[in-house]
Amino acid sequence: MTEYEYQSDRHVLRPGVGAEQADDLARGLGWELVREIARDKDEGVDGQVIWLGTDDVSLHYVVDAMSGIGYTVLAGPSRPAVEPFVGPVLDHLRPWTLPELFERLDEADEPRERVRNILRIGLAAAAEFDKEVFHRISGTYTDSEAQVRLAGLWAATYTGYPQFLPRIREIALHDPEEWLRSRAASIATAFASEGDAS
Repeated sequence: MTEYEYQSDRHVLRPGVGAEQADDLARGLGWELVREIARDKDEGVDGQVIWLGTDDVSLHYVVDAMSGIGYTVLAGPSRPAVEPFVGPVLDHLRPWTLPELFERLDEADEPRERVRNILRIGLAAAAEFDKEVFHRISGTYTDSEAQVRLAGLWAATYTGYPQFLPRIREIALHDPEEWLRSRAASIATAFASEGDAS
């Protein structure tokens, strides 16, 4: 896989918006389909469809290996090269905005809906630390449903925010579910390793 100097934030797509709509956008821009990778949840491989366009800028439609949630990201040699194409992505694909996802999480009564929306928030989080994203994801760590707490752990990994590390370590020590404590400990180790590498 090509290493890109710059990637846009992830644009998390609504139900019913997927590879076909991304392909329509790419074709409208005159971009060429260059690669397809099948999703493999068991192996942790994201599904991807990639189109290459102007000035080595590419559009990636990704299906997250774990959650199955679809999103797009633009990548290229520099921010100025990529930024002109963010507008067309937003206009054509109309991805979720973070305020919409915050509202959906606040209104979700069912654990399954809370899981889905917290994962979407994690994927949609900007690369720079976002206090509201941190607050929403952290709020799941005291949820009565273990699956929601697990989703909060995964959402934290999507953001990459090192500020989550103390909270994840707390879960590793104190969550009532042994399996979730173990998962949190593994995630905390991965977070710490990434911090050491950066």
